[in-house]
Amino acid sequence: MNRAIAPTSPALILPLALLAALTPFAIDMYLPGLPEIARALDGPIALAQLSVAIYLGVFAFAQLVIGPLSDVLGRRLIISAGLGLFMTAALGCALAPSLPVLIGARAFQALGGAAVAVTVPALVRDLYDKEDYARVMALIMLVMSFAPLVAPTLGALVIGLGGWRAVFIALLAIGAVALALFLALIPETLPRQHRHRLDLGHILRNYLRLFGHRAALAYLLAGASSFSGMMVFIVASPYVYIEYYGLGAGQFGLVFAANVALTMVTATLNARLIPRLGADRLLGFGLATQATVALAALALVVHGAPPIWLLAPTTALYLGMMGLVLGNATAGFMSFFPRLAGTASALAGAARFGAGAAVATLISLVHDASPTPLLLGMAGSGLGALLLFHLIRPRQALPS
Repeated sequence: MNRAIAPTSPALILPLALLAALTPFAIDMYLPGLPEIARALDGPIALAQLSVAIYLGVFAFAQLVIGPLSDVLGRRLIISAGLGLFMTAALGCALAPSLPVLIGARAFQALGGAAVAVTVPALVRDLYDKEDYARVMALIMLVMSFAPLVAPTLGALVIGLGGWRAVFIALLAIGAVALALFLALIPETLPRQHRHRLDLGHILRNYLRLFGHRAALAYLLAGASSFSGMMVFIVASPYVYIEYYGLGAGQFGLVFAANVALTMVTATLNARLIPRLGADRLLGFGLATQATVALAALALVVHGAPPIWLLAPTTALYLGMMGLVLGNATAGFMSFFPRLAGTASALAGAARFGAGAAVATLISLVHDASPTPLLLGMAGSGLGALLLFHLIRPRQALPS
């Protein structure tokens, strides 16, 4: 394990950020093509939207198995194998003749993406303690924010040049670049003497230990609930902006990019303010802001379908706060389990994406050709996150 790597080293941040960005690329790049995919493969838009939820569901629960395996086998093997599966499945998506086949290939792609995503936080936890961990994850999130910032616009460009299938060829290429950088720049961070034995009972006991830590659960559940609001936007926004409000795929990409740009701003501020204010205080501010936005979303629902100039800033402010919430909630949870980094990372990822998949599936099922499901889903997620954090966390652990 190499603890000499500086927390701000580009040789650490850039390859890990690209690895962490694989799933944002895998989801966001093909969002502008969802209506076209539904038409080309002769299926309903709800089934095309469900392909996003399936990805999220597999991505979530695969982490519960793969995370502990990274504590057994090491970080490099898991990430390398995950990238190989991700690229192979991307090719399968590009060749899919029907929506069911596409969904199946996306499930395998999610499995590979999960292996990568669950191992990156564990790798960073091998190297750094809570505050440095939060700082590194904030920097990784800042760099990886370029993925959802450019992905919809890039996806629209790729779709315009080569059709929706070309998006998955592009994902294959991104995976290949990520693999090359990772193998060249990142060493193994978990030495053999610190690895766990492969024992199912031991793994289950570790999960029970994580579930039994009340303060850690507050971070876990608050982060998962907040994250599910972002997943609601990802699943529902293509229809709302493109079909309901009539924006073109390129215009949707710009609106999506504006949302992510705000996330980048808050992630930058988060990284700079953590040494001064601490991760907990910044997390609390982010959750409180999202809850306020949730109340505004409920007000918009009560008054009917809002004009786009009201909807867009409301959702953008919620998503912007992810720059404060996601990294700090993960850092808070992971800080309690330095010797169970892979297992803790698995549970954190499974909770986030499991909640996101559940809410996204619900949004697809209640699709009613209006912005109402989008607003209600984000409202419930934002209010739930703040309530979970303050109701579950022991009062003596609250920041001053």
